[in-house]
Amino acid sequence: MTTHLSAAEERTGMVRIEISQMPPSANAMRSHFIAGGKVQSVKSKPYAAWKDATAWEIAAARPGKIAGPYRLYIAVQRDWRSKRARDIDNIIKPTSDALVAAGVVSDDSLAEEVNAKWADNLGGPAVVVLICRAEEQMAA
Repeated sequence: MTTHLSAAEERTGMVRIEISQMPPSANAMRSHFIAGGKVQSVKSKPYAAWKDATAWEIAAARPGKIAGPYRLYIAVQRDWRSKRARDIDNIIKPTSDALVAAGVVSDDSLAEEVNAKWADNLGGPAVVVLICRAEEQMAA
């Protein structure tokens, strides 16, 4: 298993990433339409735009990379620019997709564990992500 981490990250086996914009809900990731009598599904334009912008934001921060199995921890700013209730689990998939697009992890199927929680004060970012290498004995 190869990792590309800074010296501090190499000691901890962890990457920390801040994301400035709230991910779209997983419910808004796809647009559906009927073509030729069949329902078709494509990535929605707002989701594609968010994912591309976020992948560039993450890549520009050069957070490091984790190869192989990993654990993913996501903290999401509560009431981000809206009092509208959201489901925390609908934030996991778009965030994971952005991490893959940025090259931080090679495939989100390698996540051994995912934890998402609301946070009351992240100090600015909409989302803070911690990615840790999964320990081999924990994978069993």
